[in-house]
Amino acid sequence: MKTLVSALALLIGSDVMALAADQTLKFKLVAFYVDQKDGETHMVGATVSPNGTIGTKDFSVKEDQNGKGTGRSTYHFPDGSIVTTDSFVDTATQTGGHVVGKIQIVSGTGAYQGATGGGPFDGDWGDKSPLKGAGLFNIELDVTTPGT
Repeated sequence: MKTLVSALALLIGSDVMALAADQTLKFKLVAFYVDQKDGETHMVGATVSPNGTIGTKDFSVKEDQNGKGTGRSTYHFPDGSIVTTDSFVDTATQTGGHVVGKIQIVSGTGAYQGATGGGPFDGDWGDKSPLKGAGLFNIELDVTTPGT
């Protein structure tokens, strides 16, 4: 009986581990303006995580007159990529501003194949940013991937 209970516990435990792998990715994004076309602003950037891992991001955003907007992003990391949709509110002047938003993961590749989740972001651009000519953002992604 003891062997059966141990075997069941092992089986249940292994199924739970196989269901999903959760991780939180936290990083800074330094973003640069590329161009504007058809009402969308196109940008690129570099991400730096606390452990020094570097990635890139390319994205486009569309914003209304009230500072509310949406975007689509692709994050490229050494072990895979993550595609997201974003919603945000920008409190801005003509020369800079502060952005607060939410990220929703749409898909992923490599280590992030089948990823879901999302998280918050915030940051400053223009004359509000501590980096001349670039935006600086804090990003936190709660990522769930299917188990193997």
